[in-house]
Amino acid sequence: MELWKKITIGIVLGLSGAYLLCSLLCFSPRREQPVCQHLLIEIADSAKKQFTTAHEMRQFILRSGLNPEGEPISENICCQLEELALQHPMARQVCVFPTPNGNIMVRVFQREPKLRVLGADNYYIDSDRRVMQVRSTTAADVPIVTGHVSQRMAQEELFDFIEWLEDDDFWMAQIEQIHVVGPRRIELIPRVGSGVILLGSLADYEQKLKKLKILYQDGFSKFGWKEYKEIDLRFRNQVVCR
Repeated sequence: MELWKKITIGIVLGLSGAYLLCSLLCFSPRREQPVCQHLLIEIADSAKKQFTTAHEMRQFILRSGLNPEGEPISENICCQLEELALQHPMARQVCVFPTPNGNIMVRVFQREPKLRVLGADNYYIDSDRRVMQVRSTTAADVPIVTGHVSQRMAQEELFDFIEWLEDDDFWMAQIEQIHVVGPRRIELIPRVGSGVILLGSLADYEQKLKKLKILYQDGFSKFGWKEYKEIDLRFRNQVVCR
């Protein structure tokens, strides 16, 4: 009998505890989701470039019909805002999060132009090798590519070439324009002087420009180079000045 009493008491206590827990979960006041007070937009890298503004991004979002102000803040609404803001043609990366004081912040990082194709077509290639539209209100200080250049060439060979130039402070300061005469005829226009560097094809451009850099530093620094109209690098192991 003593054993049955203990079992009965244990069952009663267990049921009582379960009932109390259920009561707390069912009847305790539920915490309501905070309501969005304001939709805030921040262009995180606006000090470096101005391809879009907070006002433009806000209007872009609101025109879609997605306005979180006055609505409960949720993970779903933040995800929708992020997906929508990323559709803006100047947005590269977007981060959306609620703030402690009941606002939703949309933080936007802009796309970064790497080069500009200028001619019959006029566009940028950005740091992700994607075509980026040119905006009349803003210009980027990037190398200009002119001539017979296809979009594929701009995204591939020329993109790689400009990345190499960026890693060399000397050449990045020297070269202002890249002119494509044909697939195997590339001309480089220096920032200073009226001469043209005839690079030829983009094959072995590292070696060609390394030789010319030595000539700039050791030769031209002594007797000058501005009198030459052409510096020809098309011949193997030669630099021909005319």
